[in-house]
Amino acid sequence: MPSNQAKSLPSLYPEGAPPRRSLFFASDLHAGAPSRQASETRERHFIQWLERHAPEAAAFYLLGDIWDFWFEYRHAVPKGHTRLLAALAEVVEAAIPIYFQVGNHDCWLTDYLTQEIGLKRLSDPFRATWQGMLYFLSHGHRIGPIPWTDKLAYTLMESRLLQKLYRWLHPDIGLYIGRFLSGRSRQAHLPMDDIDLGEKEYLRLFVKAEQRKAPADWYIFGHRHLALVERIGSSYIVLLGDWIRRYTFLKLQEGSWGLYTYSLHHEILPLIEGSILHLRKEA
Repeated sequence: MPSNQAKSLPSLYPEGAPPRRSLFFASDLHAGAPSRQASETRERHFIQWLERHAPEAAAFYLLGDIWDFWFEYRHAVPKGHTRLLAALAEVVEAAIPIYFQVGNHDCWLTDYLTQEIGLKRLSDPFRATWQGMLYFLSHGHRIGPIPWTDKLAYTLMESRLLQKLYRWLHPDIGLYIGRFLSGRSRQAHLPMDDIDLGEKEYLRLFVKAEQRKAPADWYIFGHRHLALVERIGSSYIVLLGDWIRRYTFLKLQEGSWGLYTYSLHHEILPLIEGSILHLRKEA
């Protein structure tokens, strides 16, 4: 990685954090799905994961779709998720930063999580350095050769004008419509959540294209709900899985990494582990 590029990028490991702690990455909790009541069990499980790892964490990175649908009115936010919001605030109050990106389901998040809860919002994509390597973080929904219908949908959802017009709807109507459409979108993509598309996987195609430019050492994505880590050229690609059925997360620490499942029995089960020093030697 060119030294001038490294100097212009932030550190993935937060400045001022105690040394020799770990970084944790997760995505796609889809809180609120399929209903607020049915989501509570998963949210409690996610909270237990946060609380278990907070003592060893330098930071948490949440890469999108933490909510299945979220829309903030000028003076109102969606009802529910009280325990989840309180747990996130408690981690932040313990001086452990939580960084987040918005996904295609919660792209209408504005400033509530930053001002009221204290989370730190990241751009998408977000590039940072640590341990002499370059990291590329993205929810992943706009990365690679995605269908034009998805591109159009994401462009409309990110329209500031559409957001302003949507606020004219009464919250009961606006939130009902948003949750209904979000559920339809999730169900439409559900058959793909268990299918690895192989050479046609658009996130793989994106990373392969990056190999011809100035590739990062690590590409970390959410969105696809698959859980995997594999080598592509001089890089590693990580798909974080989800917190609907897999309960998976990535842990990075000095010299090593691992993709794990936090089981419903509160066991941490390794899916794949490796050495960052070994990666650095190979690159």
